[in-house]
Amino acid sequence: MECLGCGREKFWLCETCFRKLKFNGQTKDFNLRTPHLTKIFIAGDYDDPLLAALIKKFKYGFITDYGKILARFLILFWSGQLWSIQTPPEMILIPLPLSGKRRRWRGFNQAEILARELSAHFAYPLNQELKRAGHRPPQAGLSEEERRQNIQNVFVWTGTDLNGRDVILLDDVVTTGATLDEAAKVLKAVGAGKIYGLVLAKG
Repeated sequence: MECLGCGREKFWLCETCFRKLKFNGQTKDFNLRTPHLTKIFIAGDYDDPLLAALIKKFKYGFITDYGKILARFLILFWSGQLWSIQTPPEMILIPLPLSGKRRRWRGFNQAEILARELSAHFAYPLNQELKRAGHRPPQAGLSEEERRQNIQNVFVWTGTDLNGRDVILLDDVVTTGATLDEAAKVLKAVGAGKIYGLVLAKG
């Protein structure tokens, strides 16, 4: 085990390097087309090479300890955003689900690991009744319109009516916003109130 930032032994990421992670200053115009989401909160950016390396190690290196480090980064970011929205106590946290095939390949759902840490910290109820109806080809490499077509009707809600409850829909990375928006559309159809997207980075 060595720090991903400086190589120091006995750390996945030492405290000095953690403090070098850059929050998104909300100055960039990402121009995401997400009509079913109230707002997307993006903690960081792939332009930060250390953050990008952490996410890649987490997702493709299958090291879940990186997920706890990234969750800490996301918790710090979200703590600084709460002033901008009124968070009712009945707000629920929903991680974006993986297909069964993708979850078996990775061994875990990265969004679920992040969500569990946020749920514990903020005392948000964690809900996992949003499911994927099947497996689709990966979104990587597709144009925005191809992404939207590829993701259509892939999510299903297996719970009861949400009765106006506000939702935090959590994922690791957003590119065009197509996947988050498709999930939000399903949640709106079953009675969700405001839906906030929350992600680690814009890829």
